Amino acid sequence: MKEPNYKELVPVLQCEFEEKDGLVTVLYKKEQTKIEKVFFRWMKDKPYRIDLDETGTFIWKKINGVLKVSEIIDITKEHFGDKVEPAEERVVIFMKQMYHTKLIMLYEKVVEKE
Repeated sequence: MKEPNYKELVPVLQCEFEEKDGLVTVLYKKEQTKIEKVFFRWMKDKPYRIDLDETGTFIWKKINGVLKVSEIIDITKEHFGDKVEPAEERVVIFMKQMYHTKLIMLYEKVVEKE
């Protein structure tokens, strides 16, 4: 199966997040294993947390269901300059990780007819 061209897809957030001191923490629930269900019942409703750095926070806040990944790459390059290079690779890897952990969904951009 051919891997999709991530740069042409539109990311959409699939979980909650909170922001503190300018950085985002992603909150999500993970399916518990049988062992976790038996021994860690108290954790069943507690969300897992992923703390994003400055770059991750910037990218996360650009995910709005409208911008394509390629557009987010361009905006990130413009904002951070050489600090984020190789920007294309970093943003695509970030999107892949978020997609595979089901924190975002990726869709083809739908062009609305007039």
